[in-house]
Amino acid sequence: MRYLTALLFFQLSSFLLAEGAFTLTVLEIPDIQRGAGLAIVMQTPEGRTFLYDTGSAYPSRASSDGWEANFNAGRDLIDPFLKQQGVKQLDGVLISHAHYDHFGGLIWLADHFPITKLIDSGYVFPGTADGSYTGELGHYNQLRDEFKKRGAYLQANAGDSITLDPALKVEVIAPPKTWFSEPNPESRPKNDPPAHYLVNSNSLGIRIQHGDIVFYLPGDIQSEDINQSLLKSVDPAKLKCHVLIAPGHGIHCTKEFAEATSPEVSIASVFPRYARGLKSTPMLKAVGAKTYITGLNGRVQVVCDGQSYRVITERDDTQKPAQSAR
Repeated sequence: MRYLTALLFFQLSSFLLAEGAFTLTVLEIPDIQRGAGLAIVMQTPEGRTFLYDTGSAYPSRASSDGWEANFNAGRDLIDPFLKQQGVKQLDGVLISHAHYDHFGGLIWLADHFPITKLIDSGYVFPGTADGSYTGELGHYNQLRDEFKKRGAYLQANAGDSITLDPALKVEVIAPPKTWFSEPNPESRPKNDPPAHYLVNSNSLGIRIQHGDIVFYLPGDIQSEDINQSLLKSVDPAKLKCHVLIAPGHGIHCTKEFAEATSPEVSIASVFPRYARGLKSTPMLKAVGAKTYITGLNGRVQVVCDGQSYRVITERDDTQKPAQSAR
């Protein structure tokens, strides 16, 4: 076993940033009754800072500050965290896919924080989006175009390498340049339209290796697409990892995926009301993983020196979660 778990039950500012380490921090997204939310801060051995997704934010004309539930993860979670760490600019933002609970925080950050580069899979939904998805997919396309105009955009697909830090080997696992599709759309539930599952399935999935330790961030790819698309297109050796960010907030997983990844640790970003019944938890525990869930453990941080790592949580899973939103 290469990791040590520590439970720290004091102020958020006490979370650690170890010099020369790779530090991955999964923030806890409050429950605003929309989406699920993912925001990960990655701080590299040479002191660079990147985000993988930026948490929830839903524009709302009915709210006093323009955001549903008066919450924007970029403003209310990420900005304070970066200021605590003395971070004044972002070396890059990686967005898994174009749903507001993953890129909403970027809308605010793009106007208030220097961002060197935006990285995503380049996927553009080809059909007519259903309902509210029309707004968010179009909104993300506009954001992407803004970064393109200033030469600060990178499209990354399966097999590509991404330079984050000389000490890290970062490889894109999915999606391929030809994208994942659904050969049997009639099999999908009516409440899971193409603008949801296709955008999720074409999430930017990355493998990060620091020394002997491997992290895998698969985005929101859903259970059906894990088996019929991802597992069929990727070398199984590339999926094996020590630390896994649970796919689709831990709501999605398959036995085959759990066995292929065989993580020592998994972290799911999801609200307390979903936390106890996650599909991924028993599957990942069955292959020996220690499971963490932000809705139970709060903010979860992994500090890795390249040979070993430790997991630091804000609270144990018996403590009450933070308030849902300000």
